[in-house]
Amino acid sequence: MDIAAYISSGIIESYVLGLASEEEVSILNCIRKNNVEVERAIAEAEKALEGLADIQAMTMPDTLRQDIWNRLEAENLVLKDDQSDGLPTEGAISPDAVVQAPILNTQEVPKRIVPARSYGWAIAASILFVLSVSANLFFYQQQKENKEMLVQANTTLDTQNSTLAILQYKWSLVQNPAVKTIALKGVENKPDLHALVFWDQTSKAVYLSLEQMPAAPKGKQYQLWAMVDGQPVSAGVFPLNAKEAMASKMLDVSKAQAFAITLEDEGGKPVPTLTELCVMGSI
Repeated sequence: MDIAAYISSGIIESYVLGLASEEEVSILNCIRKNNVEVERAIAEAEKALEGLADIQAMTMPDTLRQDIWNRLEAENLVLKDDQSDGLPTEGAISPDAVVQAPILNTQEVPKRIVPARSYGWAIAASILFVLSVSANLFFYQQQKENKEMLVQANTTLDTQNSTLAILQYKWSLVQNPAVKTIALKGVENKPDLHALVFWDQTSKAVYLSLEQMPAAPKGKQYQLWAMVDGQPVSAGVFPLNAKEAMASKMLDVSKAQAFAITLEDEGGKPVPTLTELCVMGSI
């Protein structure tokens, strides 16, 4: 894993703000146990967030503080100016102070006056920080999606290049004047099937392309036959790992009057199974 890229992805900021998913938190906790850099980055992010709050803290406006004090008096949570509970105090209580609840003990303890401190989060700064983290997460997700699209595009391109290479190879066979192209058409019960045999009259090499034929079922293989003087002669089985559209090299055939294909058990048979005849074509 690229730790630097992981740290800069925005996952840590999302974790500190509590925006990370359970899966992301689980992965992060696993990584931080074994990686000092990630642990340090988490600590720095937490420290930065706390520092931002302290730096951007705002003093509570006097009007708001007075309003809060008036509500406390209305609900009898603090003593009003004209009320006294008989306990000694260190001075008059003002709206700028918060009275700590009296401690009940065997001895009377005077009220403790604690100066009020207002801690305010800088709302605008916090929103900007969250938006920054959200932007990082967005661009991280966008980058991830772009990578997936690139992989998919490369896969499609590879497939297209492979198909183009097959077409170019078959075209070279068709354009070769020494090569004879024989079209094998589907028999009566398989009219939609179609295959091509490329037979080099000089070298006697034979190439088979299963143009429109389904993939052979498991345990089966297509077998090519050359009809020589009325007798079927095996020209080999179509390779299991070859694409149907490929022009695969078969066994050489010195002479033939027709070609046919049957579906046989894997490895082929010495004689064709006529009930499994798929296509055939005469020369």
